[in-house]
Amino acid sequence: MSAAPLDVTPAHPTRTHKSATELREALTAYCNRSTLLALLLLVIDIAVFIVGNWLVIRDHSLVSVIGGTALITIAIIRLFILGHDACHMSLTDHASLNKVLGRIAFLPSLTPYALWRVGHNVVHHGFNNLRGRDFVWQPVDPSEFAAFSPARKALERVYRSAFGPLPYYLIEIWWRKLYYPGKGQAPGTRAEYFWDSTLVSVFALLWIGVLAWLSKAHIGSIVQAITLGFLVPWLAWNWTVGFVIYVHHTHPDTVWYPDKASWLKNQGIVHGTVRYRVKPIWNVLLHNIMEHGAHHLDARIPLYRLKAAQAALAQLVPQTVVELSFSTYWRTMRACKLFDFSAQRWVPFPK
Repeated sequence: MSAAPLDVTPAHPTRTHKSATELREALTAYCNRSTLLALLLLVIDIAVFIVGNWLVIRDHSLVSVIGGTALITIAIIRLFILGHDACHMSLTDHASLNKVLGRIAFLPSLTPYALWRVGHNVVHHGFNNLRGRDFVWQPVDPSEFAAFSPARKALERVYRSAFGPLPYYLIEIWWRKLYYPGKGQAPGTRAEYFWDSTLVSVFALLWIGVLAWLSKAHIGSIVQAITLGFLVPWLAWNWTVGFVIYVHHTHPDTVWYPDKASWLKNQGIVHGTVRYRVKPIWNVLLHNIMEHGAHHLDARIPLYRLKAAQAALAQLVPQTVVELSFSTYWRTMRACKLFDFSAQRWVPFPK
């Protein structure tokens, strides 16, 4: 006989009586896609990526190099978000085109398309904040932490630090789940998993090779060109994506569910994300990805309609809105170390 599901209080104090299906139906109008707009955004972001690389290798000017590194980083993030939408088939109305554009947009972040699609669309979106199913930033129970080796405990403490999003995403997501994943990490053995990993590997070699070749004729330093044109932007991208995923699903009021019954009962798919208020510039730079509640409810909504969809969703599901700032992140990071699944609350690391 199975235990009764826990009655978990969701992150937002005001709950909706509407089902996820009813909410999706209410947002159907925001699912309209524009292939022309999608292509325009892709071309702009590719251009930003190219300009950034050119600035890095053009001359020794500090302003030029820093500006180039910043532009490359921004372009990687924005292109990834376009690829993310293509993976959801929400970027354009054409499935085949989405697959092509998604693979192109994912190249600078070195994200294998097919493996991201399964891990993100099926696992994360299908079961966000459900223990044992959603592996992205899944918290550790105190009893689990106590059984860890000293090295594993130290790593968990690093992951849950302010610096943590970089090593967490790089190791736990990209290396273990996305890039030529080992046995037990990949969802099957499809050929496309191997070829998508190979595609991003070839792109990385070409990217580094072009930087090295062009730097000889301009700045004369291959190390500088590769470090500031490839390594720094790519590591900055890893921290950024780790941070964005973290803040969307980790907060002192956010609940992680121990079993599917309690997750379904408390509409984890609706209440499992944190709604943030951000400066308009961040929505422009990040293609509205911070309007995350509407996206998690209905991934068919394209990024260029997310802001309006989120505003409509707020009228249907009253939510606590959190002002996103580094102080907010700092407080969340300090409070959310381990999650006691029996008490349904975040607890600190043991001293």
